[in-house]
Amino acid sequence: MPESSSANGKDSVFLEGSLLYNLELFEVYCPYELLACDDYLYLFDSDQSCYKLDKQTREIMEVFTLSGCSHMPVNLDEEKVYALIKENLAILQYTIKNGQSQHTCLPKDFTYKGFALYDQDLFLVADDSEYLYRLINKEGEVVRNGNLRTEITDNTVSCMEYNAANEVLVIVSPRRIDIIETGSALLKTRIPLKHCLDVRICDDSIYALCPVTSENTKDQPHHSCIRVFDLEGNALKTYILDTTIRRFCFSEKEGVLYGLTLEEELPIVKFRLE
Repeated sequence: MPESSSANGKDSVFLEGSLLYNLELFEVYCPYELLACDDYLYLFDSDQSCYKLDKQTREIMEVFTLSGCSHMPVNLDEEKVYALIKENLAILQYTIKNGQSQHTCLPKDFTYKGFALYDQDLFLVADDSEYLYRLINKEGEVVRNGNLRTEITDNTVSCMEYNAANEVLVIVSPRRIDIIETGSALLKTRIPLKHCLDVRICDDSIYALCPVTSENTKDQPHHSCIRVFDLEGNALKTYILDTTIRRFCFSEKEGVLYGLTLEEELPIVKFRLE
């Protein structure tokens, strides 16, 4: 049962996680990303492998290799896994059903930091250009440029997330979160937030994974927290987790958060939201 408290008018909710998978049993090599789609979790490791896991039976349904995609930014939809291959300046599109792959070659004038799916035919990419993001089609052509940077030297991107329903793009940098309205290409707001590790958009809220700091709690200095904001950047709530995690994903239908931890056996844990 989540335990709640309040500080400065903002709720803090303490969540206890439960072990879902022990990755020692899978012989997974240094997992680095965890994504969810429908009834499955997709676990990516540094050996270029992806494990498709059934959330209910906890069984491995499939294992496939993404050649050249060790520790690359990845994304997925119901049909494909996408990976940004920085060395070859391309986005790999791997079809889960038949195992076929194709590549979208990106313009070679830039260094690419991250990407997100815009729709079935377009990608949102972050690079070291003068723009915060650019829209690129599957032929590798720039369709539209986004916002101009206000700080040219600050082009580091930790992660990106796009929500089509709200036309909102979130770009995470080491010291802030930019919330961008892609329809108008306007920067809606900027949240000053250090050390954000991962971000997800769920309904009308932004969930940001951060280390616990003294302003969150004094009792659990080494655990993680999920800070929740609305789409205007206003703080709504903080979930204090009883486990340190480095990546997370949602199952909106279940009301469950899945996290990839730093424990020695590297398990996946789940947290049921209130």
